[in-house]
Amino acid sequence: MTSNIILEEFLFKKSQQKRRTSPCNYKERYFILRKDELAYYEYRHAKKPTLKGSIELSRIKCVEIVRSDVHIPCSFKYPFQVVHDNYCLYVFAPDKDTQQKWVWALKEDRKGSI
Repeated sequence: MTSNIILEEFLFKKSQQKRRTSPCNYKERYFILRKDELAYYEYRHAKKPTLKGSIELSRIKCVEIVRSDVHIPCSFKYPFQVVHDNYCLYVFAPDKDTQQKWVWALKEDRKGSI
């Protein structure tokens, strides 16, 4: 199962606020990019990781680096967005190299899944 992992790393994600009353927050998640999906997990010390969400790469419409002058309230300051179905997942990397690595990998693997 681990042989099809392309990238894996702790990144932050912004809440998707699918409901009007959902709070806007940022949470650290363990992201795993496989050849057919992007998944993210809640990872707590000494506990089994809990799957919090996944996106089939074939459902991704767009992956882009986000450029903004808006203050980012989490410690990872390099955002990118993954547009899928009717939602936009905002992910935050710790540095520019990591941001570019994830965007490039998602774009390349998305091409192969279409």
